[in-house]
Amino acid sequence: MKGTKASFVGSRPIFTGSPTIVPGGFNLDKASQNFRVGDVIPAGTLAIYDEQKRTVKVVKTAKVLSVKGTTVTLYVDEFYEPIFCEGDRVAKAGAISGTWASAVTITKVVKTPNSCEITLSAAISGLAADNIIQEVVKSGDNAAEIGTANAVLIADTDVRQDESQVDVCDHTLNYRMFERRVPPIPASQKSADGRALKGNANVLLTQSY
Repeated sequence: MKGTKASFVGSRPIFTGSPTIVPGGFNLDKASQNFRVGDVIPAGTLAIYDEQKRTVKVVKTAKVLSVKGTTVTLYVDEFYEPIFCEGDRVAKAGAISGTWASAVTITKVVKTPNSCEITLSAAISGLAADNIIQEVVKSGDNAAEIGTANAVLIADTDVRQDESQVDVCDHTLNYRMFERRVPPIPASQKSADGRALKGNANVLLTQSY
């Protein structure tokens, strides 16, 4: 559970300065979500940490590049790629509704160093380029967001066979996170003015490049 990251910013800073790190260390909650060993969860990914259980869930999101029926191409760059897995259920951000039984499932994920293409069990109504898709989970009989993020990953996190250590930031101090440099953040996860996380006003955001 213990460990120290050599850098908070990597080769492309995602914060305007060095923010705080929640002490103690956490493990990725693999019991609640699907992850592929070898994937890298990008720094800046929205996180939901549990201080008592010492676990972290992440908010899986991606920007849509193109849609052809049930085939969806997602945005990838040299610093991050989507972390969706076969079996994940997804919806268009801002339009999450319906029952869990009818939620669209990812049936196939094909990744290359420069691309990510997913195949869906059914087309998502209204999904188009530049939209955000996100993972949904079961809430009663319905599909819903996994939760409200209270932190962000402070550095890239490797998904390992056994425990996967995660470090999170829950306070950016006088600094901000570059929103354009991290996986897309749905409006539902941001404050009304878009300048902070809805679930933690101490995590500040900036639209600067």
